Amino acid sequence: MARTTRKERMERRQVALQKVSNGMGISEVVDFVSAEWGCSRRTARRDCHWALEELQLGLDTHDLAHLISHMATTLQRVSLKAELSGQYASAIGAQRLLYDLLVSRRLDADAKKAERNGWGYRSSTRRR
Repeated sequence: MARTTRKERMERRQVALQKVSNGMGISEVVDFVSAEWGCSRRTARRDCHWALEELQLGLDTHDLAHLISHMATTLQRVSLKAELSGQYASAIGAQRLLYDLLVSRRLDADAKKAERNGWGYRSSTRRR
């Protein structure tokens, strides 16, 4: 038999979702949930992961495009500031993240398209 009811678990997860959506860090939310509800850290981490999945489900394509453009702008700013202050490792890290965010997905799609046999997207309707 479970130690907690479904209602209590859902309340705990809703609190975790509220804290995460307000911008609180995951480790802080885990500490808060485990202290507030008296559960283990493993259970609190499970609730936080549930909350993160719920946030990801709520994103539509418009939100994702806005988020990617915001992240790209922020990474460019971080890279520029790091380079101007002589923190070249940080600048390279920001540029690498920017590459992963924007360029690598397109290159991977192009590489996968090039692996196909034949001429592009042609398919045969002839039965063999």
